[in-house]
Amino acid sequence: KFSTYEAVRKTISINDAMLKSNMIAVNIIEKEDCEAIGFRNEYSQVLMNIIYNAKDILVEKKVENPKITITVEKCGDKSKVSIADNGGGIPEDILDKIFEPYFTTKEQGKGTGLGLYMSKVIIEKNMGGELKAENSEDGAVFIIIL
Repeated sequence: KFSTYEAVRKTISINDAMLKSNMIAVNIIEKEDCEAIGFRNEYSQVLMNIIYNAKDILVEKKVENPKITITVEKCGDKSKVSIADNGGGIPEDILDKIFEPYFTTKEQGKGTGLGLYMSKVIIEKNMGGELKAENSEDGAVFIIIL
C-alpha cells in the first residue's frame, strides 16, 4: 500500500527544477488522500512520463502561463489521480491511438512511442487499475484509477 498523494508530491519534487526551468506552474489539489495497492516506484514512473509529455507539449506550443494541475481524490473505494495541462489537448483523431506501442506525435528522434504504452501496461496489467486520456477545455487530462 502507498499514498497516492505522497507519490504525486515526491514525483513533482524530483522534477521541480525541470518544471521551474520551463516556467511551468504545478498545482496539486488534494481532495482526499487515499491508498493504492501496487508498486509505488512504477506508479511514480507513470506520473513522471505523463508530466514529461505535458512539459514537452507546453514548451513546444509555447503556451502562455503553462500549468499542470494534479488532482488526488477518492473514486468510490479507489484512488483517482488526474493530471491536466493547458496545452490545447490531444487531437480527437489520434486520442484512441496514444496508448498504442510505437505511436508518437513527436518528430523523428525525439520520441519512441513507448512511454504511454508502458504506462498503460504498468497501471492496467501490473497493478490492475485503469489509465485513460481525455480532453478538457484547456488541454489533455490523464486519469489514473487504482
